[in-house]
Amino acid sequence: MNPLLHLFLPEHCVVCGAYIPFPSHFPFCKGCQEKIVFLRDRICARCGRAIPYGGAPLCHVCRRIKYHFSCARAVGVYASPLREAIHALKYRGVVSLAKFLGTLLVAYCEEFPLLRSVDLILPVPLHPVRERERGFNQAFLLADFVGRALRLPVLAQGVSRIKPTLPQAGLKAKERRKNVEGAFQVEWPEAIRGKRILVIDDVLTSRATAESLSRTLQEAGCSSVFVLAVASGK
Repeated sequence: MNPLLHLFLPEHCVVCGAYIPFPSHFPFCKGCQEKIVFLRDRICARCGRAIPYGGAPLCHVCRRIKYHFSCARAVGVYASPLREAIHALKYRGVVSLAKFLGTLLVAYCEEFPLLRSVDLILPVPLHPVRERERGFNQAFLLADFVGRALRLPVLAQGVSRIKPTLPQAGLKAKERRKNVEGAFQVEWPEAIRGKRILVIDDVLTSRATAESLSRTLQEAGCSSVFVLAVASGK
């Protein structure tokens, strides 16, 4: 923000409400910003979940389940302050936060070239009813920012959510998998056939949504699927 404009439109931390004394690209005060728990190492090689130090390269879930995505990653842990920023975007309509969260995703892609070696970006689709209620798809806002920054095409149409699923929050792992089973459909197989796809979402929890979408994409003929989200559940 311009310093002069900052005098008349002061910024406040989205977590604690503290005044941010200097123009910042971060919507957090210094104290809250330092609480971000980034996921860079000690993560499962397949699904990106945090694993204990010295543990196996795959988490206990990935040792039992074969996912259809090549790998899933998240910038940080789904806890304060990332959780509040995601909630402000998703539930309060503070769409300006998509730029900040998108910047985090782009920085993560710069660190991990594998996530940039794709042909196109796909936001996790929202069911039309949910998107009308919310007024936007937060995953599309994030994907659009990442696509423009990395100069990669964003597939905004051609893949849809055809099942009006329940919110995943509050459901057990088995219920989450059943909730999103058969939730997606590819209308334009030619748009993804043989392509390497980077799926963008806001939060990864059980990976059920990412798995359901990845399976649908694989069955429609894509080459490989990578998943990147802002935050991952513990």
